[in-house]
Amino acid sequence: MSLFSTSYILAVFLIFVRVGSLIMTAPYFNSAAFPKKVKIFLALITSFLLTFVIPSESVIGQVEPTLSFLVTAVVLEALVGIAMGLVGQLVFAGIEMAGQLISLKITLSFAQIVNTMTQQKSDLVGNIFGMLAVLVFLAMDGEKIYIQGLARSFEVIPLNQAELQYAGPFMLEVANYLFRIAVQIAAPFLIVLFILDLSLAIFARVMPQANIMFIAIPIKLLLGFTLLSWILPYLPDAFSSTFDQLFQYLVKVLGVMS
Repeated sequence: MSLFSTSYILAVFLIFVRVGSLIMTAPYFNSAAFPKKVKIFLALITSFLLTFVIPSESVIGQVEPTLSFLVTAVVLEALVGIAMGLVGQLVFAGIEMAGQLISLKITLSFAQIVNTMTQQKSDLVGNIFGMLAVLVFLAMDGEKIYIQGLARSFEVIPLNQAELQYAGPFMLEVANYLFRIAVQIAAPFLIVLFILDLSLAIFARVMPQANIMFIAIPIKLLLGFTLLSWILPYLPDAFSSTFDQLFQYLVKVLGVMS
């Protein structure tokens, strides 16, 4: 097929829609540190290169240059890319939520800094967890796995043939995993600081004249930083297992939409 034929140009455009939607939503790729022009250029180059990798019967042969096909295909391809990107975003959100729970328990939730990935304000521990998660994600070649999954998606889900009605219940399962991640990572802090709160409550009953708030905040900060220094060396392993589950969910969401 000619590179300048209508069908070929339309196929590249539809591939660009899926690729661009994923880049705008997938973790690391959607970082605010990357200018939008860079993201668009990356999506264009990736789309063009994928046309030489994707089986022609999965893409080119399904393209019909009609208006109704184009509108339907653009919407479907955008939603497929967004669904793939949101799987990773939900997992990263679970890790950052764990940091938010820890910040809340050790009285650091009022300390807000700018997250370099999202350019939005977030708590200190959540920001640290988010940056560490990105480093672990890159160390595992997560961005390459996402690109490979993107190429694989065109074999599993040809253009304009996604079954998006089955993606909703699956996203609820991933959202449930988000809360499990947050509680599992923050569990040591939740348990220890619950025991501390219980002890301080008993102390306040025994000595009502004591200013318990003045005593509790320094103790929580000291205990929180001590626990954080103990668990930080083990967080990369925890994040690695979490990202293993992310990649499994990425394969499952493709299977569900096919």
